[in-house]
Amino acid sequence: MALHLDAVGRSRRLEQLQSTLTAACDSSRVELRGSLARDEADLYSDIDLVWHVAAARFGPACDELAHTLGSIDRIESLRWDPEVDDLRRRLVFVRFAEDPLFWRVYLEIQAEGDSMLRSPQPVDQPWSQTHSALMGAVAAIKALLRDDPAAAAGLVSRGFEKIHIPVPGGTVPDQILALVETIYDADDAWALLAARVRDLHNEALADE
Repeated sequence: MALHLDAVGRSRRLEQLQSTLTAACDSSRVELRGSLARDEADLYSDIDLVWHVAAARFGPACDELAHTLGSIDRIESLRWDPEVDDLRRRLVFVRFAEDPLFWRVYLEIQAEGDSMLRSPQPVDQPWSQTHSALMGAVAAIKALLRDDPAAAAGLVSRGFEKIHIPVPGGTVPDQILALVETIYDADDAWALLAARVRDLHNEALADE
């Protein structure tokens, strides 16, 4: 298995995120969450952050996020969670092009204080279930590497549900590959990402 994962590189990315976000908005602060915050992270752990900004700066902080994060490195994907229904909170999933697929950034933006709330502009971005299915495949690979086949099976099953195809037979690694190959063959819009996930599968699960 040659995944070339480097915890030092992830720590460097985390430092870049923390410094860039706090510099982009006066008096804001970045809170680390998840396994990194609990000092329980492994090489597969993602980056989970909360960015606390003043209510008056909440809208501009959200509106300018792509530009802010793009100053760090090239962004491959930035997706706003459409299920967050809170005037003072947003959740965004970010992937940098040069980072391993495991290291997706989960960034929650929270408005704080009693100042006048400035709301973000509405996000005109369709939520792709195909993209979600591919990221579920990544999570399933991660679960197998963590020796949790039950979690991996559930993730790949939900991935097939998202693209409205029955789960095929075979082992969980076989099912993950079938999910990725199905998307690669059927959806040109996500073929490049599917190819990356397929390469990850082959590298991570070569001995499965």
